[in-house]
Amino acid sequence: MTKKKYEELRKNRFEEREERFKREKKRIEKQKKALEQRKRSEAERRRTQAKLLEKEEIAREAITNVRTAAEEAEDKTKISLYVPEMMQKINEMLTDADKNFDSADYEKAIKLSYEIEELLEKARLEASRKAEEEKERRKEEAKYFYCIIPFSKDMSFGNIGMNNSEVYTIPYRDVAAVVSDYPMKDCELTEDNTRGHEAVLRQVMEEHTVVPVEFGATIKNERILRRLLMKAYNPARECLRLVDNKVELGLKAVLNEDIVFVDPEKKEECVSDILASLETIAKQAVTGDLFSDRLILNASFLIDKEAVDAFSEKVSELREKYSMLKLLYSGPWAPYNFVYIKIGAKGIEVSKK
Repeated sequence: MTKKKYEELRKNRFEEREERFKREKKRIEKQKKALEQRKRSEAERRRTQAKLLEKEEIAREAITNVRTAAEEAEDKTKISLYVPEMMQKINEMLTDADKNFDSADYEKAIKLSYEIEELLEKARLEASRKAEEEKERRKEEAKYFYCIIPFSKDMSFGNIGMNNSEVYTIPYRDVAAVVSDYPMKDCELTEDNTRGHEAVLRQVMEEHTVVPVEFGATIKNERILRRLLMKAYNPARECLRLVDNKVELGLKAVLNEDIVFVDPEKKEECVSDILASLETIAKQAVTGDLFSDRLILNASFLIDKEAVDAFSEKVSELREKYSMLKLLYSGPWAPYNFVYIKIGAKGIEVSKK
């Protein structure tokens, strides 16, 4: 190989090596740029994801807060009662906000939450205004008086009263009268009316201790009722203490048609045994008139609510023991035979036995 040929070959190899170095450098630079681009894209994705998560959290909190505010407003000012159209609109907007949230349209969900908040404030103010008007109107209306309970706030039990009227409380200190608006006239002593009176007491008794008012007590207006509550406060509190968390159960013992007690002492022994057995569970017992020849016992028992089942089991045992008797068991009732309120010409009378 000549020197010239050698130099030419050497030059070609050098150029090839330089070309390889250039290509490798470009490849490395390209990889570096791609890596940097991926890093920038990932950083941007993370920023976008963080913003989305932040908006999601803001939207979730906004919807939760406005829903809680709506529930609190309903509880305090009864929006659905006084401004039902506005409450319906609020519920529809809450549904739309939930749909927007579920479809990840958080901006719209947040915007809707703010609109709901504004509408809710208007609804609160309007409901409060109407409630105050209703309260002022009610003050002059006659009240049908059902019972007194240990409660210190305004509360509605719903439209369960006489003539399907709303039953609600009129508080005085830490007690409240349970009433409904009613025309100032005598309430007829009919089966429907007595059942209506008793139905109210049963529902109130589910959550509260009651001192019942005799059937038909109608008070001219709220001012007079509050004055009666003030005068009866101390005896009413004492009665509430006596029957706290208790109900009345009734029991009648009737002789079967083919049974006759020849020996009066044996009849007395039977009655005494029944009373003694049930008085182990009862807090107090009273006996009433025997209005039939076959009726040998007419008794009422004051029972802790938690002991009603035990009392029922004891009655079942007595039925087996005394097959010659019909044991007619009733209740739970309001404790009329132990405490009661009577409205008369001389005002309010609160009694306990």
